[in-house]
Amino acid sequence: MPATDLQPGLLALARTVSDGCTQCRACQYRCAFLDEHGSPKELADRLLETGKGRARAFECSLCGLCTTICPTRLPLTEFFLAMRRAAVDAGRVGMTPYRGLLNYEAVGASRLFRLVHLPAGGDTVFFPGCTFPGRHPATARALLAHLRGSVPGLGVAMGCCFKPSHDLGRREFFLRRFGSLCQELLDRGVRTVLTACPNCHKVFKEYGDGLSVRTVFETLSRFPVNGSPRAHGTAIVHTPCPYREEEGIRTIIHRLAEDTGIEVEKTRQDGAASVCCGEGGAVGALRPDLAARWTGRTKDMAAGRLVVTSCAGCVNFLSAHVKTAHLLDLTFFPREATAGNLHRPRGMAAYLHRLLFKFRARFELD
Repeated sequence: MPATDLQPGLLALARTVSDGCTQCRACQYRCAFLDEHGSPKELADRLLETGKGRARAFECSLCGLCTTICPTRLPLTEFFLAMRRAAVDAGRVGMTPYRGLLNYEAVGASRLFRLVHLPAGGDTVFFPGCTFPGRHPATARALLAHLRGSVPGLGVAMGCCFKPSHDLGRREFFLRRFGSLCQELLDRGVRTVLTACPNCHKVFKEYGDGLSVRTVFETLSRFPVNGSPRAHGTAIVHTPCPYREEEGIRTIIHRLAEDTGIEVEKTRQDGAASVCCGEGGAVGALRPDLAARWTGRTKDMAAGRLVVTSCAGCVNFLSAHVKTAHLLDLTFFPREATAGNLHRPRGMAAYLHRLLFKFRARFELD
């Protein structure tokens, strides 16, 4: 395929990257994907010269670290996502390796798990995401109770933000399904969404036209949790990829972690420079070796210390390799979280707890 036959958006991005990349190698040094396949300029030039290589972007985690550390701030993440979309549109990539993830997405969006419940006069809903209420049930209940006492007229909305389909390049499907979710929220009178999941926050912020979005961490900063026993020990903070460019949110998260009693220690790969946990972009379904390299870097940086993160997906992925705690677990149950004694359901049990959260939320908000 000649380069001129590429989709206009991808063609423009490829030219921008080709012209702007100085091949300083800063991104390659930090990224397993680029370390293996070459600099952004080399990937862009290959695409422009041959029209090939679009499917290779499915080995990129879309974590955004390359864009963050690029001296010229090239739109590298946007480029790799456009490559994925072009590969899907051209039928060059099958979804079979991602069947489990897409089934998980479909369940979260199903009528059984979906909920929009807004009390009369309210305009704000708590959107807990898919993983958090199932894997952290006690904390999800405690958080909802605290938010209800802090946000008058709070409602609850459950569903899927369709971030998996977004990152897998299924653009039309994503826009249709997420757009339908947003329209339902708007039709029900929702104007503000409080998110517990960084991926949900990113999707609502970028695509949720008409809806304002804030993290629950911002609410907890304004209305702190009082009376919990304090935690002890040292930890590092792992920043989820969607918060990489959100300096205000990162600052609040660090402050909340310190408020639990944990001594937070800085590392060379902290904040905006945090590496992906390994789950990003569903790379593990295709190249588990690359995902393991990203996970290994976080484990090395932890050096035996507790890893605190604000993403249930990161907790789930990192816990198999390093002691990890969700910031919200630490906030509401600091001693249990640091000791690793909080129950984290798996498999079908996690689905059951998501349903229990839905039914309890409806009952308590009626």
